[in-house]
Amino acid sequence: MPEYINGIDVSRYQGTHINWDGVLNEGYRFTFIKVTDGSSYNQSYIDGAKIQAHDSGVAGFKIGYYHYSRPGKNSSVEADARSEANYFISKVGEFPKANFPLVLDFEDPNMVLNPVEALNWVHIFAQVIEEAGYGFMIYATKSYLESKLPSSHDLGQYPLWIARYPNTFNIENPPACPIGWQAWDVWQYSEHGVLQSVPGGQFDLNVMTQDFFDKY
Repeated sequence: MPEYINGIDVSRYQGTHINWDGVLNEGYRFTFIKVTDGSSYNQSYIDGAKIQAHDSGVAGFKIGYYHYSRPGKNSSVEADARSEANYFISKVGEFPKANFPLVLDFEDPNMVLNPVEALNWVHIFAQVIEEAGYGFMIYATKSYLESKLPSSHDLGQYPLWIARYPNTFNIENPPACPIGWQAWDVWQYSEHGVLQSVPGGQFDLNVMTQDFFDKY
């Protein structure tokens, strides 16, 4: 059976007073941090994310960054995707270097693009990220991916961070992969993590495959 590494992901809600040494001592080894949202995000939230990134890195965590996407086509699908990707890149450049590929958080419930448009949007976003010299990966639920993308999409070439929240976590009962993927690399299995070392309230719990962790 594959081996897995425990990690957490955080955003502004967890604040800047996380005791990362304490989190490390609880057995967590990686974190994903929210950097941007759509085409604009409160600068104070970004500044807080920088503190989270610095402090977790000092504590010895491997770090990844994610962008909450709001795909649209205000002027065009391409312009919208480029705008969000360039915004993400412009802010990530101010952060400590990421260990993992940059993450597209693909879950906006208000997205109105049809499946072909949505796939084009993701392709363009990924292209901009990769042309800037970063790796690219996708976060989503199985149901979202299967309802928002054409079944014939080719996004399985990218690593997958999948969200599925069982009533009881059991690594021997992992989530099924969405159409287009043969495997997932990270599984977000709970929204209700609680540690004294994270005073900002509940946070997300994840496992990552040992292979993916070691790759980066």
